[in-house]
This record gives sequence, structure tokens and C-alpha cells, in this order.
Amino acid sequence: MRKYSPNAVPEIALAKSPLKEKDFVPDDESLKKILGNRFARYKQTLEQLQERKLYPEMYWYGPSSGWAPRFCIGEVTVCGMYLAQKPLMGLVGVGDKVGAYLDKDDLLSQRARALYEMTPKKGPLRWIEAQLGTRGDLQAFLSLVDGKLRALASEGVKPSDGPPPPRMRRKDPGPKKTPGKPGRKPSKQPKPKEKPPQIGPPKKFNPTVLTAAGRG
Repeated sequence: MRKYSPNAVPEIALAKSPLKEKDFVPDDESLKKILGNRFARYKQTLEQLQERKLYPEMYWYGPSSGWAPRFCIGEVTVCGMYLAQKPLMGLVGVGDKVGAYLDKDDLLSQRARALYEMTPKKGPLRWIEAQLGTRGDLQAFLSLVDGKLRALASEGVKPSDGPPPPRMRRKDPGPKKTPGKPGRKPSKQPKPKEKPPQIGPPKKFNPTVLTAAGRG
């Protein structure tokens, strides 16, 4: 029997977030229940990004991060927002070209500049994480997004005027394939219960055998 300690920290069993289930389909109704008091900040961030012509695309980031919206211009990801964290977390990936622009960008806010400079580079990108718990946090995140948009615009990459068609990136099993099509082995045909009647001589009696027997 385990002894009770007055200084012991109580163990709290936290339920796994549905956002970390790959088969889960996130929408506004379900996100409102999951995020609780964080939902207002989520919607506020969406509105601010939509003013910049950036629209959410739900993307599966794996079991550790789960479902999260990312915001793209074509195939270029501008930023993302992790929903399974508390508080919410904004994410901006900065490569060498964007980084060279931000090094000289005087329009970055002081907090955004601090987040950029204190984030080490991992591989080809610098992944800048910005909490979205307060209004000041949100403004720092948006300043980073604006800086990246300016950098992309200098390379000719600009948001379109209208929202793209809604997409949800997840594994799609697609329509069932019919037997015999490429990519799927034909299904085995069941053996008939009754043998069909034989027509003609058995296969072992070929023309050579029949001729030799004087019956051809």
C-alpha cells in the first residue's frame, strides 16, 4: 500500500484530445467544444489572417500535433496554428530567402524581432513558435506573418483575391477498385459446387493420341 505524502502532486488523468485522432473531422462546431475559452482567440486569429487573404486549410501534422489549420499561397505555406496546445500556438517557418529579407526588415515589431532572433535554425528552416494567449502575443505573430508576406511578395508570391476551394488534407481511400484493374489483384473466383458437363474428349486425349489409336 502506497503511503500518503502531504507534498505529493495529485495525478490528473488528461483525456486525449480528439484533434490527435486522424479519423476526426474538425469543424467549427466541434472546435468550439474542444477549445472552450480558446475558441474566441482562434476565431480572432482566423479573421486577422483572412484580412491578409490567408485562408485555413485543415492539415494532419501527425499524432503529436494532430489536426491544425495552415495558411498557404498556392503550395507555399505562410504560417500555421497549433490547436492542441494551451494557449494556442502560431507557427511561422522561415527559410534562407525569407530570413535574408527579415534581417533587413524595419517593419517587424520589437517582440516579433525578438522571437525571430532567439529561434535557432533547424535544418533548412527556422520554426518560430508564437503563443497566442494575449492580444500582444497575437500582434507579434501577425507582425511575423506580415514580414513573411512582404518577403514572399518581393519574390512575386502574393495571395489571391478570393479564398481557395476548401480542402482537408488527409488520407483518402478513394473509390473501390474493381477486380482486374491495375494496382489491385483480381479477386479469386469461387470454385463451382457442381462440375460442368464435359464436352468432347478429355484434355489428355490430344489429336496425336487419338490418331495413334486409329480413331482420328
